[in-house]
Amino acid sequence: MSSSTLVLTLAAAAVANPYAPDARPVVLDFRPGAVNAVPLLPAPADGATFSDLAAHEGLPVVEKEPGTLPPGWVQLGGMVVPEAVAQGAPVISPFVARPEVAAGKVEGPGADELCAYPDAVPGGIYPGEFRRGTEYPRRGTIYMNYTGGVLYNGMGDNSAENWSALAKTGSKYPVYTGGEERAIAVAQAVQADFAAWALRVVYLERPPKVLPYVMIMMGGHYSDTTAGPSGGVAPGSDCEDIGLRNVCYAFVNDESTSNQANVASQEIGHTMGLGHTEGNDRVMAFGYDTYAPIDMGFGAECTPIITVQGQSGACVGINKCHCNDGELQDDSRTLSAIYAPPGPDVVPPEITITAPADGAVFQEGDDVTVVFEPWDDYGGYGWKLMIEHDGELVADVVDYNATLEFTLSNMPPGSYELTALVMDQAEQTAEHTISITVEGSAAPTTSAGESEGDSDASTGDASTGDETGATSDGGATAGGASEGEGSDGAAAGDADDSCACKTDGAPTGAAWGLLALLGLRRRRR
Repeated sequence: MSSSTLVLTLAAAAVANPYAPDARPVVLDFRPGAVNAVPLLPAPADGATFSDLAAHEGLPVVEKEPGTLPPGWVQLGGMVVPEAVAQGAPVISPFVARPEVAAGKVEGPGADELCAYPDAVPGGIYPGEFRRGTEYPRRGTIYMNYTGGVLYNGMGDNSAENWSALAKTGSKYPVYTGGEERAIAVAQAVQADFAAWALRVVYLERPPKVLPYVMIMMGGHYSDTTAGPSGGVAPGSDCEDIGLRNVCYAFVNDESTSNQANVASQEIGHTMGLGHTEGNDRVMAFGYDTYAPIDMGFGAECTPIITVQGQSGACVGINKCHCNDGELQDDSRTLSAIYAPPGPDVVPPEITITAPADGAVFQEGDDVTVVFEPWDDYGGYGWKLMIEHDGELVADVVDYNATLEFTLSNMPPGSYELTALVMDQAEQTAEHTISITVEGSAAPTTSAGESEGDSDASTGDASTGDETGATSDGGATAGGASEGEGSDGAAAGDADDSCACKTDGAPTGAAWGLLALLGLRRRRR
């Protein structure tokens, strides 16, 4: 969820999908002690591992003080949505509602290709425009987190960074207490629920941060979040599954395997745009007998949606696409519009750094803009930038905003290797590396070949207007610092301390002929 949720007045009131990433390029500030929205280097892994579950098996679930949802959001059973959506407003594409996020968009299948009833689709639904990496059809990953961890609120949803709009900031989410054997059985049942699509379920190890994935926190209690009483909870209204990195919760520990899997699959389904339906034989049903000994699946026909106290929270525009009626939902068609059918992924991704040029030279205090051109044959891929300064790794940052652009600010002098890495959902990778140099400010001089400290008459020489002296345009007065210190231009990157997912937390075309002339180096693995 995001504080920037936008309500528009169109033909009918509509809500811009609140899970679109921030449109601003990420700024990486290399000043000592600078605070970046995402750390330049990832923190080492800590906390429990899957093999530690036995030590927590059977421990009591601790109920905590209840939390409070952000203003403007309401809970409908196990789904949290904007108030306007709960009252029936359609959720429309951010490319229609927020034109600033559309820069560099790529084209893909739209309503005419995805919908059984394209003529029924309202404007702003399935517009056929995508941020790079989010294209349809996609492949995806579901990470079932049984080991807990410290979660953070206020920055939207970002599974890789433990950011959750439903988290209690800084609180440690507890470890699952159902034991390792039960955890494996539940994960296998959830995988069976999503077997019709190219969605894998993992739980032994967390996916790499560069890879977009949904995370479901298994175990705990609803009071470990800001939500109210429920068996599980998820951010809803991501009607075209724009977010890719949502975080949801299943408050299950010692229930039956089938019940835990049903709850988990429903919450994951909510993050992909599915609402509650009628019927007691499908995971998206509201109010089914959670203790019934049946492993439910997703519905494959248009089924009436459920209203809770006159509120539905359904993706009415998507429902019209697949069912010709906003009050009906077809689970399978909705997921099939987004995700590819299962099968091997044999095509590795590609990535190129299109700017700066390989071998480019910058002056200390310059901002360096790094632009990427990634590609894969399926959506769901992610990319990052790794930076080595004089042989030492100083940054390893994912482009969570999917803007395909980083601004590097206040880089110390030295030699740099910039490596872009892209990863697809099969964890195939490709890399591209270039080198740049940042030159430090020249020492001020008082006469040709003589530094200020070597001349007894430096002050007099400088006052005569000697063009080689300290007052020349290329001297210290222009840069304001000697090598290793910040220059007067060092604050250039401060104005936009953008968060990778604060509003959760634009592609640029490649000039291929120019790249060949620049001699860029590409590695793929």
